[in-house]
Amino acid sequence: MLVRKIILGSAVVGVIALLIALTGSSSRLQGQERPGLLLIQQDKVIRFNTVTGEGIQVGTSTGRINGVSIVNFKFSEAQTGLPDITFDNRAGITDLDGDQIIFHNVGIGRFVVPPLIDKTAGLTTQVFGATPLPCPGFGGACSGVGGPLQGTYEVVATSGKYVSLYPIGRKFPYRGLAYNPSSPPGSPEDFGAVYVEVSANPIQ
Repeated sequence: MLVRKIILGSAVVGVIALLIALTGSSSRLQGQERPGLLLIQQDKVIRFNTVTGEGIQVGTSTGRINGVSIVNFKFSEAQTGLPDITFDNRAGITDLDGDQIIFHNVGIGRFVVPPLIDKTAGLTTQVFGATPLPCPGFGGACSGVGGPLQGTYEVVATSGKYVSLYPIGRKFPYRGLAYNPSSPPGSPEDFGAVYVEVSANPIQ
């Protein structure tokens, strides 16, 4: 009986130790899931002037810098012409302590033209005034218009903890994606989303 209790007690202790180890490993993995990234930014475009290329997006930043993100952006047609674009943005992030950082975000992008299509649907969409294309039938939504972006995030203003962490002028490379829903079935006032991954390895 005593031997049985000892074995049972050892088993319970072993299970508890395993759970603690797994919990610790899980926490460590979550913290190191993307160790090479400074931040991930996920925004919603709330305003976009298709004539001037200017707009605003708002969302959140997670990673080494966590908080609310607000971006003033301006897209311009590249010298090579559409679908290639350039952009000149300011991305500001405010964290839970009220500390802030602003990045000057410049780079190049490319719209995916034509968008992915489902020829079994009977809808059409127009891209850059081109011939209408069939549009996917899932909720009447086309695959949209937009594409990949790449460039740099340069630190231009900081407060609080970020003053010492990120010196003015430091640049980080990034990749992103900006995408807008199609019209139809949406309206030109239905704007899309932006996803950004900023590297933690500065280039300057």
